[in-house]
Amino acid sequence: MDNFLFLAILSGAVGHVIWNALLKKSEDKIRFMRAFTLLSSLILLPLLFFFEPLPKSAWPFFLTTIVIHIFYKIFLCKVYDYSGLSFGYPIARGLPSLILLLLTPFIFGETLSLNNQLSIIIISLGILLLVFSEGNFKKINLKGLIYSLIVALIIIAYTITDAKGARASNAIIYLLYYFALDGFIFNFIAVFLFKKNKINFDYFLKNFKSISIAAFFNIYSYFPAVYGYTIGKVAVIAALREMSILFASLYGLFVLKEKGGYLAFISALMILTGCILIKLFS
Repeated sequence: MDNFLFLAILSGAVGHVIWNALLKKSEDKIRFMRAFTLLSSLILLPLLFFFEPLPKSAWPFFLTTIVIHIFYKIFLCKVYDYSGLSFGYPIARGLPSLILLLLTPFIFGETLSLNNQLSIIIISLGILLLVFSEGNFKKINLKGLIYSLIVALIIIAYTITDAKGARASNAIIYLLYYFALDGFIFNFIAVFLFKKNKINFDYFLKNFKSISIAAFFNIYSYFPAVYGYTIGKVAVIAALREMSILFASLYGLFVLKEKGGYLAFISALMILTGCILIKLFS
C-alpha cells in the first residue's frame, strides 16, 4: 500500500472520530445528525453540475446505500444514547472487519494473504478488547450492546454496497452524489419519523461551529476509504479504517473521562501492530 493512501485512510479515520465525538456530545443526537448531514448536502449539491452523471450501473448500489445509511444514522444515535464512545464505537466498528474478512473472498473474489488475515484479526480483536476495558464484565450495557451490534451489521452492508458502487463507477463521483443527496433525503424522512427533533435557523446559528466541523469531517472521512476500495482489497481497507477506534477510545478515556485501564493499553498496542502489518504487507 502506498504511503499516500495509507496516510489518507488514517486521516479519514481521525475525521470519522471527530464527527462521532461531536455527535456523542450533542444534547439531541437526531437533531444534530439532521443538521450536519443537511449542511454536507448543501455544500456538495452545486458540485454535481461540474461533474459527469453517475453511471447507470452504479445507481442500484447508490440507491441501496442511501436506504442503508438512513438506518445507520438512526441506530448510531441510539448507540450514543445508551453507551459511551469507548464502548459502543469499538463493537460497531470492530466486528465488521472480522466478518468482512470471511465474506470478501466470496463477494469480491479477493484472496487475502496470511499476513493480511493476521493483520485484520489483530486489529479486530484489539478493537473488541476495548469493550471490556473497564474490567467488569458484569456491567456490560445490554441496550448499548444490542444497538452496537445492529450498527455493526449495517456497516457490513454499506461497506459491501459502496465498494461495489464505487467500482461500478468512479469513487469521487459516487460519493459526491451520495453526500449531495443524503442530507436532503434523511431530513425528508426525519420530518415524518422524528417530529420532535426539528431543526431551524436558530439551531444552526447556536451550534454553527460544531455543525460545520461535523459536516466537513462527515464528508472527508469517507472519501479515502471508498477510493481505497477501488484499488485495494476491501477487507484490508476496511480494517485499516478502523484505526478510528484507537482515536475514539483515547478521546473517550482522556477527554470524556470514560473508564479504562490496562486492557485499553493492550488494545491500543494490538491495533497499532495490526496497522503496521497492513502497511508492511499490503
